[in-house]
Amino acid sequence: MQKSTSWWIVSSAVILVAILVSTTPVEYALQAKYVLPEQTQPANLVSGGEYTDFLPSIKITVGSKGFPMVVSPNGTDDFDTIEDVVEWTVNNKEWLYEKLYQHGGILFRGFTKALATPQDFEKLALTLEPDLEEFYLGTSTRSVHEGTRVVHSASNYPGWRIIPSHMEMSFLPELPTRQFFYAYAPNSGDGGETPLVDFRQVFRDLNPKVVEKFKQRKVKYIRMYNDPDEGPCYNYFIHKDWQSMFKTNNATLAGELAKKNGFNWSFDKEELTVNGTKSYKGTMKLIHVLPPTRIHPVTGDEIWSNHMNVLHVDSIPAEFAFSAQHLRSWKYVLIHHCFEAIVAVQSYLYGGKAEMGHHVTHEDGEMDREDVDHIKQTVWKNTIIYKHQKGDVALLDNKRVGHGRQPYKGTRTILTTWH
Repeated sequence: MQKSTSWWIVSSAVILVAILVSTTPVEYALQAKYVLPEQTQPANLVSGGEYTDFLPSIKITVGSKGFPMVVSPNGTDDFDTIEDVVEWTVNNKEWLYEKLYQHGGILFRGFTKALATPQDFEKLALTLEPDLEEFYLGTSTRSVHEGTRVVHSASNYPGWRIIPSHMEMSFLPELPTRQFFYAYAPNSGDGGETPLVDFRQVFRDLNPKVVEKFKQRKVKYIRMYNDPDEGPCYNYFIHKDWQSMFKTNNATLAGELAKKNGFNWSFDKEELTVNGTKSYKGTMKLIHVLPPTRIHPVTGDEIWSNHMNVLHVDSIPAEFAFSAQHLRSWKYVLIHHCFEAIVAVQSYLYGGKAEMGHHVTHEDGEMDREDVDHIKQTVWKNTIIYKHQKGDVALLDNKRVGHGRQPYKGTRTILTTWH
């Protein structure tokens, strides 16, 4: 009898705790600096206006925050093949790019039959950008999709991992101009969205004193890439090896390619060869300094354009706090706190955040945490989130609009290419 009573008490306590957790807002477990601004909400893709230029065959609407512009077939069967879509795109390319620079992004939605395969996506992307890139210098792990030349996986990270919003390769001296995403197989459950951020508006909303401080002290990028020949890498903040980064096993050639792209480079293992030259192996470190903003080459607008939102080590726990609220998930509250602990422990063990695998500082020292939190809040304020539909193709002005990835369960195949 006593055993039965004890079991009943324990079970009741577990059920009570589960009810309390499930009904308590996740914000109660987060610091105030992580609570989302009220403006961050799922995007309304039709309430920002409408174009009548191509009615009745094509319907064009604009999102509630002025982006993206959504292009859809208006209930007709005029666009059942990729050739139909390509022909319309070719005939209206100039108009599309005019609207791209106005709205920051174009979402092709509803062309499900025409955009059924990655090869269809590649045809459309090459129609708009014939010189798409094949070489990738980014920090994510990616692979070329089978049967295509320039279409890559958006990321090979497992579904629970998060990718903070950023403009593609904005740590480069010259970042790509445009990027495409294709929803080949969107996940059916919660999460998995590709958030979009208007970094022009981020710049306009930032505290001018913070902007001026960043302009004076600049942004210093510190990235490390492991050597698989030296054994497995267990550092969460090192995402890939330098061999796959630079497509070579020759460390000296990798260094030359790094220098060509504006990076100062070094290896943690250097030795003299018999003929007196240096050979390199081990972990590769890349360091370079850039200003925090850029002038858009077409519109002339000043844009908040840097990779701080991804590479600052405190950004990862902050982003999990964002996901916890977006998904109303206590799981990601727990992951958020776990990563805060990981950052603290790993920073201590490695002798500082700058030695953890990837990080950003000012040219003359660490960024103020208050500035980092303010920038994160401003990015979240200017984020829209929409659910992928199969066949969606998003074309982004990569010098203004950034993207990220929300965590998800199950399978998901989002592909990308860029110029």
